[in-house]
Amino acid sequence: MAQVEYLHGFDLKEQKRLIHQAEFLEPYVYAGIDLEFRKNLLEVGCGVGAQSKILLRRFPHLKIDAIDYSAKQLSMAKMHLDEELKEKRIRLYQQDAQKLSMHGKGKYDSAFLCWFLEHVPDPVKVLKKVRSHLKKGSKIYCSEVFNQTFFLDPYSPAYLKYWFEFNDLQWTIKGHPFIGAQLGNLLQKAGFSDIQLEFRPFHFDNRDPEKRKAFIEHFFNIALSAEKSLLLNKRITKKLVKEMKAEVERVKKDKNAVFFDAFVRATATA
Repeated sequence: MAQVEYLHGFDLKEQKRLIHQAEFLEPYVYAGIDLEFRKNLLEVGCGVGAQSKILLRRFPHLKIDAIDYSAKQLSMAKMHLDEELKEKRIRLYQQDAQKLSMHGKGKYDSAFLCWFLEHVPDPVKVLKKVRSHLKKGSKIYCSEVFNQTFFLDPYSPAYLKYWFEFNDLQWTIKGHPFIGAQLGNLLQKAGFSDIQLEFRPFHFDNRDPEKRKAFIEHFFNIALSAEKSLLLNKRITKKLVKEMKAEVERVKKDKNAVFFDAFVRATATA
């Protein structure tokens, strides 16, 4: 297998896609997240700072220490969060979350992880490190993928073949494309209590054709973000990608199309 550093890559197009993704999914990701009385948040896997910016806008009293392993992502985060950094509302650190070591352990009253644990080889190790940095009684919010739930109608076999290879490659490089369903076990192993899981569906049909079209396009762009890695590893062909694109166009025009996917939100107490 060819070397894959990260399924989606680090180019500028992908970084901009991550920012758009955070903005597009904001109403769904942040529903039920209550940080009103939290002051010091630890964000793990901040990437390009897309979620960081939303957190600081929604909770203007919050101070964030955010970490990411990638220097490339943090470089974009510095630009995206230029104003917030100048105001000293956020600090960025380059660290491996599996070896997390921040000054003053036990000083954070909340933690936030979004679309991150799916990319790490040992999520329990990360969660244990996060818990060691939280005050007793602090809240952790985790939002993660559950790619097994993806459904598209009319039947789109090329898309399904591509989606299988997408998930299988992520699994092969020690990621977790179905980690949402595992969050309860992982948080329990890491020593958290009061663990609550919610399955958050995206289900659109004839009742909301505009949102249906928007979500079909959005998730198609997520799939395409791994195209280079999949081609590099000879998991797919350009012919398959062409067929998949044709299927997506057909589905978008179909008056009886159905789109379904779901993610998992977990909350727990340190």
